[in-house]
Amino acid sequence: MIWRLLITAGAERDLNKIPETDSKRIKEELYALADEPHPKSYAKKIKGHSRSPLYSFRAGRYRAILIIEGNTMIITQVEVGNRSKVYRKY
Repeated sequence: MIWRLLITAGAERDLNKIPETDSKRIKEELYALADEPHPKSYAKKIKGHSRSPLYSFRAGRYRAILIIEGNTMIITQVEVGNRSKVYRKY
C-alpha cells in the first residue's frame, strides 16, 4: 500500500529554514516512509495529545511531526525542527 504525502505550508517553511542537504534528506526519508505498508511502525506516537494522534519521525537530528490517517491513507507533515525545539508545542 502506498500512502500519499502532503507537506503543509508551515512545514515547507520549516524545511526552508534548515540547511538544504538536511532538508533534502528529510524529504527523501518521508517519501520512503510513504512507500512503506505500515508507516506507523517507523514513527513514534506522541503521548498526551488531545486531537488526532500525532507521530514523531526521526530524520537525523531533526524530527518531523506527522498525522497519519489510516482511512484516507495520507501522511501529513505538520512541523519539522531540531529535537530540542520541536516538541515544545506538543
